[in-house]
Amino acid sequence: MCHMKTSSSLTAVICFLILLFLLSYNIFVKEASAHIIKHFGNIQIQVGWDTEPPFTGQLNNALVGVNQTSGKTQTPIINALANMNIQLKYGSVTKTLDFLPSPTQDGVYLGQLIPTRVGSYYLVLNGTIQGQKINSQIPLDLVDSSQKLAFPDTGGSSVGIAPVGSSTATTASNNIGPQLQGIVSQLANQINSAKTVIGSLAKSNADTLNSIQDVKNAADRSYMIAMVGIGAGIAGIVIAAYSISRRRMIEV
Repeated sequence: MCHMKTSSSLTAVICFLILLFLLSYNIFVKEASAHIIKHFGNIQIQVGWDTEPPFTGQLNNALVGVNQTSGKTQTPIINALANMNIQLKYGSVTKTLDFLPSPTQDGVYLGQLIPTRVGSYYLVLNGTIQGQKINSQIPLDLVDSSQKLAFPDTGGSSVGIAPVGSSTATTASNNIGPQLQGIVSQLANQINSAKTVIGSLAKSNADTLNSIQDVKNAADRSYMIAMVGIGAGIAGIVIAAYSISRRRMIEV
């Protein structure tokens, strides 16, 4: 009986530890997915939304945290974005953001905006921080539709009783709209990447054609020089032969 009680207690403790681990892991994953951390030399940059989850039509801030690392020590960098150009990107559309220091936390900078579309947004960072070159495109968390929080639905009837079936149709519309906008955003990003690759290939082909034209021009010049040389040689031979024949005629 005592052995059974001990086994039951041990099983309960193990289950509790497993549950605690899963809860901690879930919280960690959510925090990690909220903000993305990148390292450039000894410069650590953290990027994310100030208010999460982000929704369309709601005032928010793109957040950039900058720290200098030395081992396990992190020191916030003051005026870190003085030599940085940071743009917000959605599909192929970009907008330069003005970042101001956070009033509550050193080394944190906020760029105010109102996201208007559902989908993927990116921060494009270019410049230097304390001499370290920074050139990166970092994704932000997916922006969702604020329609999910709206109540009552703005598209519904103004009367207290909604038409039959309107709730189901509105729910389906709200679910499909954000998904379609997310897909369109991803397609726009893929098209933009394809355009960049095509542009690089076109430039490479143009450089190749220019090189071929340069070789052709050089060959043409060499041919002309050769022809002039051959002509000069033939003229010299003719003049020499004429001189020799004339000399013989005089001697005779």
